Amino acid sequence: MSEAGSSIYAVAEAAEVSISTVSRWLNTPDKVGADTGARIKAAIDRLGYIPHGNTGPRSGRTVGRIGVLIPFFYSPSFVARLQGMTGVLHRENFELVLFTVDTPERLNAYLNSIPLTKRLDGLVVMSMAIPESDAARIEAAGLKVVTIEYACPRFSCVEADNMGGGELAAKLFVRKGYLPAGFMGERRTPPYSLEPSRQRFKGFSRAMAESGSPVRPEHVALSDLSVEDARQSARAMLSLPDRPRAVFAMSDIHAIGVLRAAADLGLRVPEDLAVMGFDDIEAASYMNLSTVSQSLQESGRLAAETLIAKIREPQRARQSIQLAIGIVERGTT
Repeated sequence: MSEAGSSIYAVAEAAEVSISTVSRWLNTPDKVGADTGARIKAAIDRLGYIPHGNTGPRSGRTVGRIGVLIPFFYSPSFVARLQGMTGVLHRENFELVLFTVDTPERLNAYLNSIPLTKRLDGLVVMSMAIPESDAARIEAAGLKVVTIEYACPRFSCVEADNMGGGELAAKLFVRKGYLPAGFMGERRTPPYSLEPSRQRFKGFSRAMAESGSPVRPEHVALSDLSVEDARQSARAMLSLPDRPRAVFAMSDIHAIGVLRAAADLGLRVPEDLAVMGFDDIEAASYMNLSTVSQSLQESGRLAAETLIAKIREPQRARQSIQLAIGIVERGTT
């Protein structure tokens, strides 16, 4: 038997499981129980085990696959980013492999097991935070990673200025005299996902306060990421005796719900109510919706290009890419 730290046998013995269970956890962690997976992870960490084939320069042994770790809930912004990635990956002859996360436990299992397999050359982590302990383990395993929307000091990242986008929306409303202004935010986000709604509201409310027209508590509505739920929440807010003259929504999906509520109440847009979204998804153009663009497809393209460059040049320095944001003004403002 090989020495501890260099053998899957040692890991199986330390975790008190079979070799096939260790292998299953490394390749399909969701098919192994949480307690068993935790014992395997602890054994791997204690022994310093790195599977055969995960040592040495990755650039010389590419397998032609890039993984994308993505939250498992519908968001057109995620789709747009993936569209930006696919063109680059096809051009560079890499296959795209999606890993969807629907619970914190699933995220933890993937972060623990994916770096130790031989299935991927690199990983894009979209809209999720990576704990420092996991980031250190991933880096030590040699897997190249790029994050989107989350700045990790160990990996390159592609970010947009959520607070700045909120400030831009507020300044447009102030400039056009669309006051008082309200906000439509996200009621809850999965525990494994980031919370851009808070950052966008922070920038928006700060700029509104600085203008002398702070956002009133009754002019803040929350809903799930659903047009129908946003419609219902916006309808309640827009039915107030002193309703807001304009609404900034944390996403275009929420903004479309606001537009539906305005139509229900017979409000003219933008004469009676101005509406601004965030993201500039494809549907925003069809709806003639003014929005804050964060260059979604460009963020996906840049993430893919940055990751492939790192795979081919492992000594390349970490990059922090800040995407340009800007107002795309259409018919709703």
